[in-house]
Amino acid sequence: MAVAVFLVLKATKPHSKDVEIQEKSWPVAAIPVQTGEWPTNILLYGTVDALRYSVLTAALTADVKQVHVIEGSQVAAGDLLVDLDDQDAKLDLIQRQADVAQARAAIAVQESRHQADLETLPNERRLYKLVQAEVARLLDLKKRQVGSQSALDTARQNAARQSISIARIGESIRTHESRMLELQAALERALAALEKTRLQLERTKVKAPFDGRVVKVLVARGHRVNAGAPLLEMFENTSLMFRAMLPAIYVPQVRKAVVEEKPLVVAGKVDGNEVKGHLISLGAEVRQGSGGVEALFQIDSGWDWLQKGRVMQLRLTLPKQAGVMPVPYEALYGSDKVYVIDEQQRLRPIRVERVGEIWLNGKSQVLIRSQQLKSGRQLLITQLPNAMESLLVEVVAGG
Repeated sequence: MAVAVFLVLKATKPHSKDVEIQEKSWPVAAIPVQTGEWPTNILLYGTVDALRYSVLTAALTADVKQVHVIEGSQVAAGDLLVDLDDQDAKLDLIQRQADVAQARAAIAVQESRHQADLETLPNERRLYKLVQAEVARLLDLKKRQVGSQSALDTARQNAARQSISIARIGESIRTHESRMLELQAALERALAALEKTRLQLERTKVKAPFDGRVVKVLVARGHRVNAGAPLLEMFENTSLMFRAMLPAIYVPQVRKAVVEEKPLVVAGKVDGNEVKGHLISLGAEVRQGSGGVEALFQIDSGWDWLQKGRVMQLRLTLPKQAGVMPVPYEALYGSDKVYVIDEQQRLRPIRVERVGEIWLNGKSQVLIRSQQLKSGRQLLITQLPNAMESLLVEVVAGG
């Protein structure tokens, strides 16, 4: 019986089945590989500056009579900004006007004298001939001993004086032109001084040199200012620019675009308002430790509400590049590696070159380039902590 029970138990014991171990597949998201031409967008951080920034100064020493603006005031070209006391300038103007009148009177006197000399000279010469004839007659009488020596001496003195008078008038006529040039030069100096005084008087009214905005007011009514003292600072509205540091990696692309005369535009929103501009210059020096080159962008729209010194960020659009593909940042492993999925649903690593960034569908993506990016494959866009070559995955979603 015991043997029979043993045989029955042995025959009815359970048999273990062989367990087949299956490899786990990881659910991932992927996008099809598709290269093409895409522009590069660069997010730049910088400040608002002004190309034309003026410090208006006093042209003369005077008291500040009135200040008509405050910081932040919008002004148009020609608007009165500051009034300086003009009493001294008005007195100087009266003096310079008197100098001009005196110079013109001197010219008139010289012209009248010259005209009188021209009219007098023939008469003087006729008188000289008469005096000479008188001397000859008295000399003849003296020789015949019927005339007096004193009468002869007096006649000779009269002849000498007449000769001197003729010489003096002749010299005056000969030097008339040079005298007139001298007097004309004196008049020109007086006129120049008068015009300068008028300018000084006008400069007591400090006016806006262009349409712009007042940044600082440095004086108030009652201040005594010297010539050259700063009164206020302002910038021209249309001269606002965006000054930003361009990363060195993008400098070659920017220089190439500049040489090819392709437009380089920055755009973005600041406080909900659109701001646009274009590149006008690249910096002439590289600051130590900066890692890039300073770029200047003229602001074309949105400048009417920006403040100088405002910090903002704008996106620079570079010309399109061929053979590149935009991918999410999650697709990158390290700085230069991505994974493609082969026909067996396994990961294959590829080294890529990062050529820039692009703003797509409200998100920033990175542009990559590689000869191994072939159409028809899928690119992993999920960050797997255990990603490695030949890892089995299952695509459950697309980008």
